[in-house]
Amino acid sequence: MLLTINIRKYLVGQPRTKRARKAVIYVRERVAHFTKTDIENVRIDQELNSVIVKKYSKTMTPVRMNVKLEGGKAIAEPFKQDVQQVSDTAKNKDKKQETTKKEPAKKQ
Repeated sequence: MLLTINIRKYLVGQPRTKRARKAVIYVRERVAHFTKTDIENVRIDQELNSVIVKKYSKTMTPVRMNVKLEGGKAIAEPFKQDVQQVSDTAKNKDKKQETTKKEPAKKQ
């Protein structure tokens, strides 16, 4: 099932250095509430964790994820379009850095 969690209201009051960690904790709490399981039974996929740290904790846009219930445990995975967007922006940054680097002038 697709689940969208708005993290902006929660993260606005948090210090910037702690936003990534707090965002992951908040997502885990909301998934547990939505699936009616304990927080200990919620597992956040490694890809979703990296997407939250790289994208959502900085932009504070709503987090979209797929949630699967298996044997009383909830597994949260990233929404595939969001993973592609993060990888595309990383590639674009690498291209920009390559084009902006200039070679030093040769001495004659």
